[in-house]
Amino acid sequence: MLTVHVRVSDAATGQPTPVRLRLVDATGVCRMPFGRLVEFATEPGVDVGGQVRIGGVDFAYIDGVCEVHLPPGPVHVEVSKGPEYLPIHRELILGPGKIVLRLTIEHALDWRSRGWYSGDGRAQELSPHAARLEGAAEGLDVVNLLAHERPPHSNRPAAFVNLLAFSGTQPALEGPPYVVVNTCNSHPVLGTVALLNCHRVVFPLRFGAPDRLDDWSVADWCDQCHRKKGLVVWPDLPRLTMEHPQGEALAALLLGKIDTFEVSPRTAARAFTDWYRLLACGLRLPLMGASGKDSNTVALGALRTYARLEPNQEFSYGAWIEAVRAGRTFVTDGPLLSLTVNGQEIGSVLSL
Repeated sequence: MLTVHVRVSDAATGQPTPVRLRLVDATGVCRMPFGRLVEFATEPGVDVGGQVRIGGVDFAYIDGVCEVHLPPGPVHVEVSKGPEYLPIHRELILGPGKIVLRLTIEHALDWRSRGWYSGDGRAQELSPHAARLEGAAEGLDVVNLLAHERPPHSNRPAAFVNLLAFSGTQPALEGPPYVVVNTCNSHPVLGTVALLNCHRVVFPLRFGAPDRLDDWSVADWCDQCHRKKGLVVWPDLPRLTMEHPQGEALAALLLGKIDTFEVSPRTAARAFTDWYRLLACGLRLPLMGASGKDSNTVALGALRTYARLEPNQEFSYGAWIEAVRAGRTFVTDGPLLSLTVNGQEIGSVLSL
């Protein structure tokens, strides 16, 4: 077994760049880099970060360099870095004594130069540092990491997840990508909202449990967020169903207290159907794409938001939020499509 040093560089800079990596030897065994587990947790909220299993296939996130034990012989290498980079699928041969693998990944599409910046609208359960590594490896510019109150379950007490990392209007960690920690506020019956770009935490993060007084409302959360110049998102959690109607959240949306409508991979088909129903009612809500990541079975940016800044506007988290609020967005799980209608770009309103 050889100890092999792996380096993945960006073709444009020649410097190591974070990527999602998979190495498989001739026997079909996936070889994990040092510091990553061969068997890792996949349950929601358990040891999230650093690795991911997608469709039963395991990957490791690296910052561009790693070391790994590999046997001599052929090794299959897979490297990816989001939809704007050309993925690598390559068979390499490790000869006796070969202890270095050098790979280069190419940036093929440059949407940033046209003012488009990608972000994950909602991720939970992973640390800010894990979010920065995984977000960079998935080619994101923004990761919205949401602090929340996890209710008690079985013998596990309730907990506040990432609340101490709250950063509000400023990045908790500088980019790329910017990792910003805001909150997800939830009532088990009335509804759930994500409050982004708030300069302070809006409490309580959760209410409606049997031992609490229902002295709050979803509308209160929305109003407080707006007073703090924040953006209110209706997360793509169970909603508008018989079991989870989220009745007050829907009322808040009808009253204009909710700014954007989230779509995530788990329920995208249903979410788009509901969004078109809202459009048919005359309610034009910008879409927010989000992975909803809460375990090692979801990739950050699996469904992402591209938001277009104003011409010559410098990129910042606040500018990205305002682009979403204005509706200059599209969501994607990979494909990128550019179009104009009568000279107007995506997100414009045309009077016909």
